[in-house]
Amino acid sequence: MKIKIKQLIFIVLIISFLAAYFIPPIGDDTGPVNGNTIAFIGILFGIIVGFFMADLYARYQGIRDNAGTDSSCLSTFYFFATILAKETKNKKWLERVEDRINKYIRKFMPLPWEEYAKTEKEFADLGKSLEELKYEGNKANETYSNLLNVYNQHSEARENLVMFGKDKLSWGEWLVTILLGGILLASLFYIKGPEMVSIVFTGAITAAILILFIVLRDLNNLNFGENAVSIGPYERVLVAIGKPKYFKSKRRKFI
Repeated sequence: MKIKIKQLIFIVLIISFLAAYFIPPIGDDTGPVNGNTIAFIGILFGIIVGFFMADLYARYQGIRDNAGTDSSCLSTFYFFATILAKETKNKKWLERVEDRINKYIRKFMPLPWEEYAKTEKEFADLGKSLEELKYEGNKANETYSNLLNVYNQHSEARENLVMFGKDKLSWGEWLVTILLGGILLASLFYIKGPEMVSIVFTGAITAAILILFIVLRDLNNLNFGENAVSIGPYERVLVAIGKPKYFKSKRRKFI
């Protein structure tokens, strides 16, 4: 059973304060680890985590914007296809378009973003629809030109999604972040005093650091706002073409 983010944060809060209460102090602030050391480590940790979070949030924004364009292009492609199907009286062609859009979305939905390029075949099959149609007349020609333009926009958004999907934190970046966070936590517990104020302070800082790691992980894996970005827009496309929704509440596997 997958733990929800709210439940995970609640568990982290409980563990942090219990650890701060039950783990006895090891040293004191007059030893090699003191307030100045912790302040320096904390500032360094905050700068690095802040930089990584800003970069990952910019990536999330790029995914969100291009996913909106991607799903919108699929809906618009189908809209123009219905007009062309009426003009050419080619219902079977429209059914093939519906089937290809459906296959494209259902191939995409279970994939993590870094594997979005695996939809290349389904995307190419959708493009073949443009080659298969025979039409004549000014209205059909204008609609076909719009369809080509939509397909081009879809291609551009898709390439951006492939690029953004592969832009994740490297193992080295994770190592630096975890190392600094671990040193900061160890330093806090090293100088923790028996007073209640010190216990609460240590528990709160510990919880904050662990929650930062959770947010960083979710941004890295695009679990942050997943339903709004990765599921909702594409399910609306399925509804538009008259296909059943993708019913899984979560489509991706996370670290």
